[in-house]
Amino acid sequence: MLDITRVGPGSWHLYFERAGHEEGLVRPGLWTGRGLAAMGLHPGSAVTERQAELLFGKGRHPNADQIEATLAQAGQNTETVGQAKLLGRPVAHIARPLLAVALEFRASPTVHLLWALGDEQTRATIEDAQTIACDRTIAWIEDAVAQVRWGNGGRHRAAADGLVVAVFRQFDNVQGAPLLTDHALVSVKVRRPDGKWGNLHTAELFRYAVAAGTLFSLLLMEEITERLKVTWEPREVTAGARPVWEIAGIPHELISWKSSRRQEIAHYTQGLITWYEARHGHPPGERARHALARWAAEDTGPDKHTPLPLPVLRHHWRQSAADLLGSESLLRLAQDAAEKTRRPVRPRIDIGLAAVEITAIVGTMRGGFSHQHLLAEARRYLAATLHGHRHTPGTDEDIVAEALARYCTPAGTAAGTWTADWSALYPDQSDDSTMAPEPWPTSFSRYQRAQITARIRTDRLRTVRRLPLPPVTASSDS
Repeated sequence: MLDITRVGPGSWHLYFERAGHEEGLVRPGLWTGRGLAAMGLHPGSAVTERQAELLFGKGRHPNADQIEATLAQAGQNTETVGQAKLLGRPVAHIARPLLAVALEFRASPTVHLLWALGDEQTRATIEDAQTIACDRTIAWIEDAVAQVRWGNGGRHRAAADGLVVAVFRQFDNVQGAPLLTDHALVSVKVRRPDGKWGNLHTAELFRYAVAAGTLFSLLLMEEITERLKVTWEPREVTAGARPVWEIAGIPHELISWKSSRRQEIAHYTQGLITWYEARHGHPPGERARHALARWAAEDTGPDKHTPLPLPVLRHHWRQSAADLLGSESLLRLAQDAAEKTRRPVRPRIDIGLAAVEITAIVGTMRGGFSHQHLLAEARRYLAATLHGHRHTPGTDEDIVAEALARYCTPAGTAAGTWTADWSALYPDQSDDSTMAPEPWPTSFSRYQRAQITARIRTDRLRTVRRLPLPPVTASSDS
């Protein structure tokens, strides 16, 4: 899943606070993106609070302080120093400045559970998988989506050479529940082809946010499947809506597990005691225990949350879920389920069938649609068909190209807008078996109607493909 929000000058610091960066409790934010070289930054290096303040809070060069000191020492005048610290138009000249876009990457609930309640190796494996999926999704955004704009009204556009991104990892939500999340702050400052600084075309980023989210989910499923040997199953969260893909074998009741207030405080206090002993080398005294208990009561309250080290959180989570989990290993439950439900998976996708299905679904749900809607649906199709097994890179775009070429027609209202060509999808309209039921039952959701519409056509195609070939007869002149 991926959420996208705008980040103004006054909200950049929230990402430091959410990740506990200021207390040094978790890994620092890390720089990524191909645009780093233009700012003199390096991939994988730590994001300092001052760098984040300058870039995301003031729209200046993240190393503006060093640049100012170096140029001043070299005898440069004030104007030259000021220009060197800027990245394009000064924020003070912009009425409603937008300095970054935040992409929030997070997995489905059973991934959080396996990460929070599993052993250390499982935890590290899932964190690595999330890092890879996040990095590859950002790379795809750089390659396929990111554009730089400049000039009056942004009339000039070009593909961006790369982005400057700070990724902050968060381990829990405001209630202290497990929520492995990566917050990627994408700077709007992007290099233009002439070497000057322009702004990221953020509207394009918002247009493709769902497609980016489905790519992240697909890649994360693949990494976890390969590394942990699990499989996936759909879970219906809202009746008639799209399902969420969860790790098979993990009890769904754990998703909403909660302990009583007293149990929660007791378990949390025990986790703080463990942390205290590791830090000080001895158990806490009576006064320290009371202080830790007060800390636990305040920290588990609904309105206040203080970042804690991950070992403390994981100890608390395991204690809290012990009644539901028992002595079972979540990873073993998931691997056993994968063994029991092991199914053959075709390594190659039938592009034609996939194109029919995604067009029928998107056309039924949206009417008019664009490239990004088909692309998101193609990635959902790959996730549902391959169950976490790796797809061949580019298959999603191949499916979309086939859909646009054979089963879509331009809408005519705006460039890049399409509608489903129902005559191509259902060429024999005289045969009622090829058509969806009309009128639809009122209880059917739009997604259910879309599923049925797609299934009718794809089942028909599969049937036709299974028909035996006609017998070969001898030529009359033989």
